[in-house]
Amino acid sequence: MHAMQYEITLPADYDMGIIRERVATRGHLLDDFGGLGLKVYGIRERGVDGSTLNQYSPFYLWHDEAGMNAFLFGGPFSGIVDSFGRPVVQHWTVLGFEEGPAFGTPPVTAGKHVVSIPAETDPVAFLGETLDGLREHLRQDGAHSGALAVDPRTWQVVRYSLWAGEAPESDEVRYRILHLSSPHLDELRRGQQWDQPISAANSTPGSASGGPAGH
Repeated sequence: MHAMQYEITLPADYDMGIIRERVATRGHLLDDFGGLGLKVYGIRERGVDGSTLNQYSPFYLWHDEAGMNAFLFGGPFSGIVDSFGRPVVQHWTVLGFEEGPAFGTPPVTAGKHVVSIPAETDPVAFLGETLDGLREHLRQDGAHSGALAVDPRTWQVVRYSLWAGEAPESDEVRYRILHLSSPHLDELRRGQQWDQPISAANSTPGSASGGPAGH
């Protein structure tokens, strides 16, 4: 399972209505995209939710790397490149995905919290504590769902969460959601996603592994 995000920072006087119109007319095109668990069409606006900039920041959870590759190479990503140039695509391995009490309600905001694993710290223990922190975070009213992901090149850990109301201020970066595409949300495997037997990781939905299969 993979997480992905690119951040398109726009001029301070940029009309964010252009992005809203773009999402309104194109967002539905990924509503049935193969391999996509969810795509959050998130924006930040200068002066809103503590943001100092304007930014279009889509976030993706892929349960299928083939779908991610189809998107990036010759697929819909070419529309981003044509409009804004080719952005840096951040990519993380997902280590946990959990539902919150508002999972059945459409999310309207998202939040991101980023931390680095200290060099002297056992990463397994750190990630276990961080996954517990994600679960605690998602016990709050209005929590839709959240993911914990890591980039093992930098040992940067990202907690990304979706909210039916306002994202909490403990998420230092907060987004307004213009649209959510979630064609294969039910196929995203729930819970911890490391230190599991290969047979569990490759199990089918409804098996003893406790959740839908993921790759």
